[in-house]
Amino acid sequence: MSRAKWATAAIAVIALGAAGCGKIDTSTGATSAPALASPRPKGTGPLTKEVVRTDLGTSLSDAGVPANDPEYARKLEEGPAGSPPSCVVVFRSIGDKTALLDFARYKAVVGELRERAWQQSGGLREHENLDKVIGDAVATLRQRGWTMDAQYGTAQKKSAITLMAYNDACMQKNGIEASPLG
Repeated sequence: MSRAKWATAAIAVIALGAAGCGKIDTSTGATSAPALASPRPKGTGPLTKEVVRTDLGTSLSDAGVPANDPEYARKLEEGPAGSPPSCVVVFRSIGDKTALLDFARYKAVVGELRERAWQQSGGLREHENLDKVIGDAVATLRQRGWTMDAQYGTAQKKSAITLMAYNDACMQKNGIEASPLG
């Protein structure tokens, strides 16, 4: 094939590729920018601690729950490399009279996690208190080498939602299989 034909073919490929990159609004004739790829890998390989941290943080945020107890998370996550705390990502939010965290809000957090491809293992384990209100609940979710316990609990007019995810391989390597707390 001659250079002219190769150049013509290359230009045609580039033009066709460029034409498919944006959406055209038929009402205005305007072309929109192509959608950007998500920075979160879709279903490939193990998740990094940073991706898990982002999943937990954005799930809480999107459900309207502030991660407002960083000291709790810091105590559980800090530890030397190769220790059980180094395998964990934790978020906790405390509710009170001014910022209520009820069971409905907890279910919204679990729903947000499922939207991020976290698969719930088994059902939601919940318990009613004497007032016939859900007093505590736990859901276990899994995704690509990570296990998470999503917990809800109430006590003394306060409530909390805690998300604790741990890297299964890291935990097994350190001799702890069931929970990052031993």
